[in-house]
Amino acid sequence: MSANRQTEIALAAVRLFEQKGYRATSVQDIADAVGLQKGSLYHYIHSKEELLLQIAKQAIGEFNHTLERILEEDIPARDKLSLMIENHLVVSVTNLQTTTVLLREAFALDEPQHQMILDQTDKYVDLVATILEEGREQGEFDVEDTKIAALAILGSCNWLYRWYQTSGKLTAREVARMFSHVFLYGLLAKPKDEGDTV
Repeated sequence: MSANRQTEIALAAVRLFEQKGYRATSVQDIADAVGLQKGSLYHYIHSKEELLLQIAKQAIGEFNHTLERILEEDIPARDKLSLMIENHLVVSVTNLQTTTVLLREAFALDEPQHQMILDQTDKYVDLVATILEEGREQGEFDVEDTKIAALAILGSCNWLYRWYQTSGKLTAREVARMFSHVFLYGLLAKPKDEGDTV
């Protein structure tokens, strides 16, 4: 079985799932996109759902693997959080169609495949919460509930696929810097010292 052909099929599926949606994409659509007869396509895949699961597992797996490496670094928690946000946004933009499929289409998976993705997603949330717990223990962060805070951060990061334009004025890293500033320092202006002049 050709690895190149499998990759070609997976990439075609990503494009179609992102453009048409998983449910609206037929196996025939995928076969047409790679120049195969529908029957021949089944030499490479078992089902359309298998393709969606493969795409989603690879996407969330990359996020988890990179975040695990960040957690192992001997740096302050605030730097880990900034790196996490930067990686999340850069990977999301670099693989925008794949990220869109993960966030928008993976819910279409049946059980137990859907639960497999949920478990990996929960793991990612827990890894972000671990960074926040480290920061709280070290006195860097003042956070009441690290799980809720992690979900808030990821909710903001995950929404990027809905509005980010690669042709826009900001790169993913510039957006990541702005996100990091908001989550680390908030929106309120620092009060001026009594000696400051207007």
